Amino acid sequence: MPDVNDAFSEAVRLHQAGQDAAAEAAYRKVLTDFGLHAPTLCNLGVLLAKAGKVDEAVKQYHLALAAVPNYADAHFNLGNIHRRASQFGPALEHYRECLKAAPTNASAAYNMGLVCSAVGDMPTAVECFRFVAKREPQNADAHSHFGDALVRSGRLAEGIEAFRRAVELKPNEARNQYNLGLALANADRAAEAAACIQLALKLNPNYAEAQNALGLNLESQGRKDDAMFHYQKAIELKPELSDAWSNLGTNLAEQGRCDDAIKCLRESLDHRPNAPQIHSNLLLLLNYSSEIKPRDVAAEHKAWAEHFGPPPNPLPLPLPHDPKRRLKVGYLSSDFRKHTVSGFIDSVLTHRDRAEVEVFGYANVLRPDEVTEQLKKKTDHWRPIGGLPDEQVFDTISRDQLDVLIDLNGHTAGNRLPLLAMRPAPIQLTLFGYPNTTGLGTVDYRITDELSDPEGLTEEYSTEQLLRLPEVPWCYAAPTDLDLEPGPLPTFARKQFTFGCLNNPAKISEACLATWVKILQTIPGTRLLLLGGQSQAGAKRLLDRITKAGVLRDRVEVLPRLPREKYFETYQSFDLALDPFPYNGGVTTGDALWMGVPVLTVVGGTYVARQGLMVNHVLGLNEFTAASADELPGLAKQWKNRLPELAELRGTLRQRLLASPLGDAQRYVRNLEAALRRVWLAKLEVQIR
Repeated sequence: MPDVNDAFSEAVRLHQAGQDAAAEAAYRKVLTDFGLHAPTLCNLGVLLAKAGKVDEAVKQYHLALAAVPNYADAHFNLGNIHRRASQFGPALEHYRECLKAAPTNASAAYNMGLVCSAVGDMPTAVECFRFVAKREPQNADAHSHFGDALVRSGRLAEGIEAFRRAVELKPNEARNQYNLGLALANADRAAEAAACIQLALKLNPNYAEAQNALGLNLESQGRKDDAMFHYQKAIELKPELSDAWSNLGTNLAEQGRCDDAIKCLRESLDHRPNAPQIHSNLLLLLNYSSEIKPRDVAAEHKAWAEHFGPPPNPLPLPLPHDPKRRLKVGYLSSDFRKHTVSGFIDSVLTHRDRAEVEVFGYANVLRPDEVTEQLKKKTDHWRPIGGLPDEQVFDTISRDQLDVLIDLNGHTAGNRLPLLAMRPAPIQLTLFGYPNTTGLGTVDYRITDELSDPEGLTEEYSTEQLLRLPEVPWCYAAPTDLDLEPGPLPTFARKQFTFGCLNNPAKISEACLATWVKILQTIPGTRLLLLGGQSQAGAKRLLDRITKAGVLRDRVEVLPRLPREKYFETYQSFDLALDPFPYNGGVTTGDALWMGVPVLTVVGGTYVARQGLMVNHVLGLNEFTAASADELPGLAKQWKNRLPELAELRGTLRQRLLASPLGDAQRYVRNLEAALRRVWLAKLEVQIR
């Protein structure tokens, strides 16, 4: 009579020969004749899983563990089943148990790395793939995944080297060339990146992801129109490629085609509904449209929160409960770097009251720069969190025992709103970076003011309570490093009055442009100067929209994206600036005023559409605010006929701005920190009652 090993060997022979039915029968006979035998149970489980009988397979693996506790193969196979079902928690648990029992099991480490990558635990993924690459140095896939984990952890140089090793091992593998190209692009090595991606396309002309990557590469070089072609090609090859739809949408938005961009982002989400950043990009674009009602925009924000916000963890205020103690305040942002928002962050950190507030900086930055280093020095505690999973950052913030956590992103790029949904701090607020609600019930307050959010007008659009500061909701950081003066009113020299706007062209909604065209039609001999971005097609479309309304071509100029100093110099050619709507300018309005140019604005019914009103009011410029779009052409005509007053204002606006609440950063920060103390005391009173 054969022993168990002989019977098992025969079953394995049938299995390896592809005779699945005979192998299953043989495995079952082994179990009938010899009882629980862990290797047999595991192999039977593999056959059952292959046949789609997953529940039966799981039962066999658990029986194997009953027969031999900590049996490595059983844990490995259970990990695989859970991984394929996207049940990542149980999958990780089984891979860890497998590696405890068999520490040299490279397959378990590899699959564990895949799971860690999927859940965003990049530090663990790095160690898993490092282990596999060391044990199996000829494994190109391990080097490729190692590179991906390193890049996603912000370790670009190491990631590039790992990808190079994968390319050396499999130079004719299009995906390896593609991955190396992406890493080089992230390192701002656009030419090298393009060469790799183009080689990937040469190896596989139908590689949709590479077409999409080439589009991103071209976009980074300012070649927006060429980029759009490749996004469209990627979609043609693979209509379900969510990233290509998303990138096309972003490209169209920068051309001012926001309604088309919104359609692309919705298409992207149809193919990948569990993509919080793409969904955030959609929410941002909804603010630009003049066709979507504020109530509908608010509903979409709440839908985002319902989809992506995990159940919160209630948190008490940390001890001690001394109402006069120094508050621990965290600032969370991806903009601790060269960015429009970094000037505001710098103002808040520079002017904080160190005796009252202890500051923690949570920098979601993958590529730090000199601005990052400058801001780091102005905090008490610095926490680089780029590439770290939400759970790990949650633990970090929880250990810091904050009183208050302030989000500076909202739904802009690089946000960590799913982290805020987990409530790592007892009081959470959102400030400045995004002009609307987060939609999250775990964000307690949105910082605003009485003019931007008048009591009784806008509460229904925010899930947060509105924390109204006494004067302004944000402050302007002046470009004091530039030696530029406003200069004289340009109409005196050129004999033609110039209206202008240097806001992102995405903000020029259909209703906005129609109103600006009416201004030109109402006031003969005037001209309009706009920023068209980096897309020639977008600039042409913007120009065509205006000229088709009957405005002569020589009365309109559309500029490409400008370097910083040239951007400010351009205001010297403006007589009067126009504020886009419904998404008003913010920092851009401050820039115009700094250069001596008043801004004509239209009052809207939401925070985003009332920033022009707020700025004009605090500077005593209410005469530049129209109650409706219909009134704007008449108001523009009035100011066109008040040139001496405009000329006088041009010489005084800069000082008026600096003396106002908007330009007084220290005054603003005192108001902000007093408000933080106030809400903290209110919560403390409730907690100890």
